[in-house]
Amino acid sequence: MLTNANDKNTNPTAVPPITSAGLTSDEINDWCPGCLLPDNTIIGNPSAKTIQAFQIGDKVLGNDGYFHRINKVITHIHKGKIYRLKVAHFGETTLTNEHPVLIVKKENALNEDLKTEWINAEDLRVDDYVAYPVMKMTIPIKSVQLDYEKRKKDTRSKKLPKNLLLTRNFIRFVGYFIAEGSTHKRFKKGCTSKKQAIVLTFGSHENNLVKDATAIARKSFGLRPIVRNRGYKNSIDLEINSSYLAEFFSAWCGDSAINKRVPHELMLLPSLKQRELIKGLWRGDGFVNTKSLRAGYKTISPILKEQIKILLLRQNIIPYIYENKAYGIHKKSYGIQIKGKNYNNLVKILKVKSKAAQRTNNLFSFKDDDYVYLKIRSLNTFDYAGPVYNFEVEDVNSYVSNSATLHNCGDSGIVLAVKNAITAAGLDPHKTVIVSGIGCSSKLPHLVNVNGVHTLHGRAIPFAEGIKLANPDLNVIVHSGDGDTYGIGAGHFISAGRRNVDIKLFVHNNGVYALTKGQASPTLPEGRKVKGIPEPNINGALSPLAIAVLAGYTFVGRTQSYNLKEQTDLMVKAIKHKGLALLDIQQGCPTYNPEFTNASWFSQHLHPLPSDYNGIVSNPADMDEVNKKKLQAINILLNETTESLNTGVFFQWENSDTFEDRLIKRGIKPPLTQAICDKDNKSTANLSEVFEDLSV
Repeated sequence: MLTNANDKNTNPTAVPPITSAGLTSDEINDWCPGCLLPDNTIIGNPSAKTIQAFQIGDKVLGNDGYFHRINKVITHIHKGKIYRLKVAHFGETTLTNEHPVLIVKKENALNEDLKTEWINAEDLRVDDYVAYPVMKMTIPIKSVQLDYEKRKKDTRSKKLPKNLLLTRNFIRFVGYFIAEGSTHKRFKKGCTSKKQAIVLTFGSHENNLVKDATAIARKSFGLRPIVRNRGYKNSIDLEINSSYLAEFFSAWCGDSAINKRVPHELMLLPSLKQRELIKGLWRGDGFVNTKSLRAGYKTISPILKEQIKILLLRQNIIPYIYENKAYGIHKKSYGIQIKGKNYNNLVKILKVKSKAAQRTNNLFSFKDDDYVYLKIRSLNTFDYAGPVYNFEVEDVNSYVSNSATLHNCGDSGIVLAVKNAITAAGLDPHKTVIVSGIGCSSKLPHLVNVNGVHTLHGRAIPFAEGIKLANPDLNVIVHSGDGDTYGIGAGHFISAGRRNVDIKLFVHNNGVYALTKGQASPTLPEGRKVKGIPEPNINGALSPLAIAVLAGYTFVGRTQSYNLKEQTDLMVKAIKHKGLALLDIQQGCPTYNPEFTNASWFSQHLHPLPSDYNGIVSNPADMDEVNKKKLQAINILLNETTESLNTGVFFQWENSDTFEDRLIKRGIKPPLTQAICDKDNKSTANLSEVFEDLSV
């Protein structure tokens, strides 16, 4: 299949400055795991929202507990089954059948060393446990800036501090405001202008909270609140008259109950300081029942519901989240309930005197430093026809919904790196061709807005060589998989080294034939068990980089799909190299080889080449140096183990003797420069001798 950069309403004679965004095609990774329905809530930074509301550049929580940038938002129309995954405590996520979810299998749940793995939604089982990350990202912010300009006619407002110190008392006050606060505009007698104020409304029995909030307001803002006892309403209003402060809190924490939220800065504070926030929230809108030994919180804000959950998880508290449907004049609301040992942890934070709840064996959830593990309660399907959404997420290729940790394919990082490399290398999209064979990797020509050829299994290299020799002005990049290149295409892979055509070969190496359900590829180490084979691999693994050095490749390197910067830098080096270049990309495959190709495994077992290693030939004409560099590369490659691999450039020889140069020396011109017809458009080819030879 041939795609052409000129087919996308572009003008080849006027090439605009290249950007990686401009290299994005109209096609999507509909072949790659997987997608969510539009109304799924995703945990973002600074707040949670539905997946359809996210944009490129937003940040989402990854499976490592940190926030990562969205590089691409993917959407398409899905027709078919959708899985409704319901887990204990947190509720449901709706997703397509092939979308990987991070879990611990039920038979491994009691092991000391918990083994997480990515499993497709359709392969999940009731009683498996979803692994849900505890947020780890903290920034010890000391103050927030109170930006305001005094109005010209304002002669009465008291000066406010420019910086509000994030003391424990102030953080608790923010909790009071989120739970009980609002901003009001009131008319004063004899005045047509509006005076805006912060109002905290407490119960008539909560004088202790009124005193606490009053003292904090005086110290933090230098203002004297007005206390109004509303006996007829059984409430006490604490009024702080400052339009500037009211505007700040309204923008910072939300201006109505349905969009109340914890400010972003406070979500990133160390967990000890966040205890004061929990105190303020719970004292305002929560309850503690010391008789039934339960506690709870209620809100109509979907953002606040998710934020409180994150705050509690950091305090070693696993809440139950309930959704209450709207009825009559009541809006949809969310209940957060705490019981059992989680209740004991909460009352310590709130400093509430209570007897301890009994510690029971909770079969529905448990926790360690990295994750809370939630039992899958049910897994049902329903038919759906409509839009679904997915992300490409930088570094970890994962994101978190309200109740599950989700993965997108490792190819996503490679797609972005290719776009970045084409941009950084300054390639003209109209003079760039991506060639692929068959496999997960081979959809890539459809996803990058350059010329593309989707060819046959194992045959991408000879196609690419033919394109380059026909038109040497083109930049030719091959994207293929380990099975496609090192397996069925092994003959072409080795023979290419004899010619040294100036093409670039980027191999997506995940150890399996992922498109055909995970059989072992030539790079899967002996003894390693993956999903597509019944027993551990009985064959030894090839060392394709060592083979490439011996075969004659003049640039040989390795990188990984999760390290975008290193991957992009090495792609740029390969593109700028004159000659045949191989970049082996250790690629994540969450579906068929999740244990040995995830970001965590790569970070532990893939390391940059030693700082004193230099694989670049300094004098291209010195064959002694060339051979020494080759032996050096082969030696370090052969001494690698399956548990320790190197990344970087193993060998680089800027050898001017490319196949194109050899043809020029023999006077053979590229086919593109040869005339195929005369000035009258008549063919110049003479086939009569050919026909004579064929005659019988």
